[in-house]
Amino acid sequence: MSSRSTQISVAAAAAALALLAPTSAATAAEHETRVGQAASSDIATTLAALRDRGVVQGAGTLDDLARQASAPGPATTAAKAKLPKCRGTFRHTTGTVTLQESKKYGIPWGVKLSKKIAPQGIIRFKAQIFANKREANVYAPHTEPWNYHFHGPLPRTFDPKGKAKKYTIKRGDEVSFLWTWKSVSKPKSGGYRFVNCKFSA
Repeated sequence: MSSRSTQISVAAAAAALALLAPTSAATAAEHETRVGQAASSDIATTLAALRDRGVVQGAGTLDDLARQASAPGPATTAAKAKLPKCRGTFRHTTGTVTLQESKKYGIPWGVKLSKKIAPQGIIRFKAQIFANKREANVYAPHTEPWNYHFHGPLPRTFDPKGKAKKYTIKRGDEVSFLWTWKSVSKPKSGGYRFVNCKFSA
């Protein structure tokens, strides 16, 4: 990835996801409330914008996001890029994501955070997953040590949040995974990791 593309992806992700970062004056409870109230449609729109720019993955800390959100970023003129299939290993210094695809089972996923997260200790880990702009109601927050192998399913057919009718993922659907976490003992410390892909099973 070029330096320019990296700058675009960092600035775009930071500006769009900065609402997840606690301010220095915010309490942990206030932060939790803001995260809980973050509109799924806003997050879905943000991830869609990143997909359109060809930003496949990214990561960082929530403190980094707060700083980067106010930094000016270069404008992008890139046409919509091709997304990778929702299978394989997506490596990053913050953590490694593994995805599998199946017509029957959908997209099972796993996240292993890197040792740089170790100072955060026990973390509260959340996942928001979108397929064709529908948020899947499939993962409850987990509180585990930083080095736990977080994993979960995106079933081929799932219950979308806020909708009564189930949705079945189609070949060619764009899928976005957003994982966020914060330290239990250091509530101002946390991070995010995202992957954008296209279902091809």
